[in-house]
Amino acid sequence: MGYAAEHGIKLLAFDIDGTLYPKAAMNRRLVISSLLHLPFALKYNSMRRQIRNETGFSVPPEDNLEAFQIRQAEILGKSLDWFQKKEDAVFRKPWDKLFSSIKPYPGLREVLEEAKEDGYMLAALSDFPLFHKLEALGVDDLFDYSASCEDYGALKPSAAPFLRMLKELQISPAEALYTGDSRSKDIDGAKNAGMHTALISRSVRAYDNADIIFRDWEEFGKMVL
Repeated sequence: MGYAAEHGIKLLAFDIDGTLYPKAAMNRRLVISSLLHLPFALKYNSMRRQIRNETGFSVPPEDNLEAFQIRQAEILGKSLDWFQKKEDAVFRKPWDKLFSSIKPYPGLREVLEEAKEDGYMLAALSDFPLFHKLEALGVDDLFDYSASCEDYGALKPSAAPFLRMLKELQISPAEALYTGDSRSKDIDGAKNAGMHTALISRSVRAYDNADIIFRDWEEFGKMVL
């Protein structure tokens, strides 16, 4: 009996970038999209760090994408219309194409298929826009739910996206396991929302907030399912 059955887990939720496919593949694409617009890209990254620091684990008063974009525009000192057009031209349109060629970690599909056969709900919750990443990874048909944290007006580790996901799926935090590659964003954020947590890491070492630490998806299947 694996961790999920032992702890009454009903929902297996996952980060996408760096979790379902290698982080190096994500970083290469981010660099490519940033080079032509480096000044804006640097300000954009700084702005997102500021939002994480401001929000922390808390839930912002406004929980939708427009409110999130308004806050980003305010930090940059621009209008909402300017920001939306700039972000779309610099990031969203290029990202949609760049991320269409990503490849999953070995064994990912097989483990997710086993989880579905065992009766678990599957969800994907990512800081970045989803675009067609799940389709590119060949696993979109297995997921019951997918969303970007931006849709809920916050970034990880805010509890807002985790709690909204659980509410929409009618699952309690104690019945959910969230898997990610970031200690501060994924593991600390999900744990703060009351969820069980699993950390994918090549360097497996103790981390108090992670209930499970695994190196690859074969190991995840053995430990969790």
